[in-house]
Amino acid sequence: MIQRTLLLLLILFSQTAVAVTSIDQSFLFHAKAEQKQPSQHADVLPWMATLEKADSISLTGGSYWLVMPTLMYDRETKWVISVRNSIVESLDYWVIGDDGSKQHSHSGYYAPYEFLFDYGREVELNYGVEYWLIVKLESRYFSSVPKVELKPLLEHKKSSDFEAMAVMLCLGGLFFIACYNLLIFFSIKDRAFLYYGLYVLAYFFGWAVTFHIPAHMWNYHNLEIHHLFFISLPIFNILFYKHFLQLPEYSPKLWRLSKYLMWVCILALPTSIYLVSYTALIASVLIMLWIGLAITCGNVCLIKGFAPARYFIFAFTCLLLPAVIILPGNLGLTPDFIEYAELATLIGGTADALLLSLALANKIKLLSEERQTYIKTLGIAWEKARQDGLTQLQNRHAFDEYLQTQPFGIEVKRDEHLILLDIDGITQVNHTLGHHEGDCLLKFAAKQLQLICEAHERVKLFRIGGDNFVILLSVEQTQSVLVQLEQVSNEFAKEGYRKTGISYGYALNTAVKDASDWLRAADRNMYKAKTDKRREKQAHLRQVMEDESNNLDFI
Repeated sequence: MIQRTLLLLLILFSQTAVAVTSIDQSFLFHAKAEQKQPSQHADVLPWMATLEKADSISLTGGSYWLVMPTLMYDRETKWVISVRNSIVESLDYWVIGDDGSKQHSHSGYYAPYEFLFDYGREVELNYGVEYWLIVKLESRYFSSVPKVELKPLLEHKKSSDFEAMAVMLCLGGLFFIACYNLLIFFSIKDRAFLYYGLYVLAYFFGWAVTFHIPAHMWNYHNLEIHHLFFISLPIFNILFYKHFLQLPEYSPKLWRLSKYLMWVCILALPTSIYLVSYTALIASVLIMLWIGLAITCGNVCLIKGFAPARYFIFAFTCLLLPAVIILPGNLGLTPDFIEYAELATLIGGTADALLLSLALANKIKLLSEERQTYIKTLGIAWEKARQDGLTQLQNRHAFDEYLQTQPFGIEVKRDEHLILLDIDGITQVNHTLGHHEGDCLLKFAAKQLQLICEAHERVKLFRIGGDNFVILLSVEQTQSVLVQLEQVSNEFAKEGYRKTGISYGYALNTAVKDASDWLRAADRNMYKAKTDKRREKQAHLRQVMEDESNNLDFI
């Protein structure tokens, strides 16, 4: 058995050229507390024979040995050994050479970091030397299957710096998007922006602790809170798309289903603290269900006519693509297809956040367009409400509205007259010729009055009800307008409306205390003028009758 193992190792030594080594290319064993690593190169094979072989690393945590034979044929001496693709609480690296060299370094979640965002440690490997690379991993859970990586120092620094730059750009973008949407919420009080801002903040904090930002900056380590943020993602996002997609109105059934999932996530939050070994699996399942349900809701709302849902669908597609590839690996169902799975997921989530921001911006645009249309419609309705339907003149509502803005008495800056007009004989026209003809008389009178007013600047004309019209004009214009009003009765006669005419009265704004007093004063003067006209007419009629009687007596 030992001879076969030695033969296998010799073949492996002759073919190994290490740049990146995964668990599948190494020897994996269960690690027990009493077991110690070998101290000499020749002791490794006998030591391995005493270990319990492991088929794979359990995502629910444990302690493992990884043993990898390496023959260095590269002249480069400075290398970096690192474990990535998962959070690991404790890592120990041993490099044992057949030249008698031995190197050991400790890393992991709680250890200081030599490189940004990874567990790498620098080692020295010399040309032509055979090495055993031994890694001990201990963690309460593994978010994905860890990968052991051996790279030249400069190459590792370059890739590490690139990853750090990408992480910081994504995290910075997430933080900015979250703050921006929360500020919009405080401005317009739309809850879609509140829940979206909280959703992005949860995403930001989840990935910040995943990439050990609090550990780097404040030496803060708390493995229990990592998945607390990720499990809260569906909660805030469901509340967000409830308001954004107007889901209860467009699809009550999908909203009920979303509520059930949201409550499941709320109930699952304590697992991040009390079931640390299983929380990564629980979070992965809940996130897969949430993404699938969210895309379904977006498509249903889009089909039913909600246009901004298209951006919502694009956003979740960006989240879905890495999730489809990565989440099954997190559950142990498939191997990992992406080398930098965590970074890929972060980039996908940032794109999701950005596109959802565009969806919200598109919603604001649509709301603004709807608001402008509403204002325009309201303006048209307001103008129609202020316009007389028969004569197309401004009506009593417009007249009262205008007078509310005018000063009276000693506060007057411009002396104005209010002329109140009444069409004489319109009742007789209605009774003898019909109301249609009476309406024609009113329209004709309005046209004549409008021609008079248009010939003067800043003169306002209103029909305040029935056969009553009002003209507002300056004192200087009054005499000219009154002369033209005297001709209107003649225009009525030419149009065939005999025994009709216009009576009017006017009052000065400096002589009254308010708008109603101004109208009453003009009304009194109009009826006084009507009375005087009636008396003159009766006196003229008596005189005519007396003249006719005298002529008969003479004959």
